[in-house]
Amino acid sequence: MKSLTENDIDQMTERVLSSRKYSAMDLPPETVRDLIRQEIAAGKPPKEVEKSMREKLHQIIAPYLGDPDYPLKEERLAAAAAEGEDAVRDWCLRMLSVHTSSRERIPHMTEFYQAIFERIGVPESVLDVACAFNPFAFPWMGLPKTTAYHAYDLHRPRVHLINSFFKVYGMKPLAETKDILLNPPEAIADTAFFFKEAHRFESRRKGCNRNFWISLPVKTIVVTLPAENLTGQHQMRDRQRNLIEKNIDGLGWTYEETEIAGEMIFIIDKSSKFKVQM
Repeated sequence: MKSLTENDIDQMTERVLSSRKYSAMDLPPETVRDLIRQEIAAGKPPKEVEKSMREKLHQIIAPYLGDPDYPLKEERLAAAAAEGEDAVRDWCLRMLSVHTSSRERIPHMTEFYQAIFERIGVPESVLDVACAFNPFAFPWMGLPKTTAYHAYDLHRPRVHLINSFFKVYGMKPLAETKDILLNPPEAIADTAFFFKEAHRFESRRKGCNRNFWISLPVKTIVVTLPAENLTGQHQMRDRQRNLIEKNIDGLGWTYEETEIAGEMIFIIDKSSKFKVQM
């Protein structure tokens, strides 16, 4: 059986990235290459590698959760900025309503962030990893605009729009396009937000959360997970709790759990093991 060469991998990567489904997203090529190599390592026949890799990529990008017309949203942000901060907040609400995960949180946003900051204090710096649309909730977080808010996502047009919002809202544009699994954030911060992504990380690479969480240069990690599946037909609380406990086992970390409107919130305290690398 003919094995795939590096040239084959490069051609497959280019074919996927230039496809109608993904071309506008401007995804990091290393993400696609990593998925291809995983499928090869799993023993998939060459003819099946691309098909199975595309299925995994679809789950990682999760277009079924909602994605807007980014140039149009950019125009509307500029128009909102000309009207004032209230108009920008209205624009944020419309953006949050586009994406399933952030839309579910809208009725409880203030309560959600209060529950977090009552436990960890008010951070001066945040890493929002695999952020999706969460940065647009900043006006409801109760944080000062001086907060160093680092946001990371695979989707370059999304990251560009987040930085445009940060600028309009009087914040530093600290969003970056990054595959955080392959290249974890290096910015040191008080806390990391990892909202409704850990279970999908496990689907991409089983057991990867542990090393990823270790790599984050923060004192606390706020991991949230859905308490039930998208249809609401299956309870997932025990499974999600096991995911957290398995990935921090033996590390000397502690965690606190709460739940708001079907979103499980795990506040992981790694401060006793946290060392700033100078």
